[in-house]
Amino acid sequence: MLSAGPGSAVLVDAGPDPALLARCLDELGVRRLPMIVLSHLHADHVDGLPGVLGRLPVGEVLVGPLREPAGQWRSVRRWVDRAGVPLRTIGAGAGGRAGAVCWTVLAPRIVLHGTDSDPNNDSLVLSARVGAASILLTGDMEATAQRLSFGDPQARAGLRADVLKVPHHGSANQDSAFLAATGARFALISVGAGNDYGHPAASTLRTLRRAGMSVARTDRDGALAVVAPGTPPGTGQPGQRCPEPGANPSARLAAERDPVSVVRRRSGNGS
Repeated sequence: MLSAGPGSAVLVDAGPDPALLARCLDELGVRRLPMIVLSHLHADHVDGLPGVLGRLPVGEVLVGPLREPAGQWRSVRRWVDRAGVPLRTIGAGAGGRAGAVCWTVLAPRIVLHGTDSDPNNDSLVLSARVGAASILLTGDMEATAQRLSFGDPQARAGLRADVLKVPHHGSANQDSAFLAATGARFALISVGAGNDYGHPAASTLRTLRRAGMSVARTDRDGALAVVAPGTPPGTGQPGQRCPEPGANPSARLAAERDPVSVVRRRSGNGS
């Protein structure tokens, strides 16, 4: 979830449980959602939608081009239609501003078929900025999509961010060059405690730490919050353009103080 202003947020994925999502929004004081982005249609990313649709004002719901799994797509359509919320399909190159949030879609550039998991590999990948903090949101994309979408240096330049939301709950199916190309100082892993998949993988944790990232994970650290100063002077004003993906204005503040930090709340499972 990205803070878009007082009482406002951009929600990226809805989790599996409507009640938990509603409680999280209540605790954070979120009263409206100008935008919900669903990285892909797996149940653990979309089944929480009924916890917000029809309960809070929602501007629009954004989805990627792949309509799989078909059952989840039908459910999303039904929930959105029932709430009377616009549904929009986006892909690489889409972007804009939602309150204090600047966002750009980096992938998918093409819709992949025949991979180990098409929904995962066709996840929406977003570069977002809120104030001084930049974050790369990667859905559940796996190594195949990481290499195909970001194999050239120009594409990888857009990955740079202060914070990386690690793909696919920290699974082993990662391209180490992709992870390192983000240049992130913090790696956040959204993962359920005691999951049956062995996430996060020890190999992925080693890769992240070798790249110099500080790792935080919801199964051990509980809910995670990225804290940064407000929008620097000269940015974020109406009519002004958002920074390009990969730009790193927080570096300008580093000489004075570390502008971005991660707060861990160890009470409970924050996945």
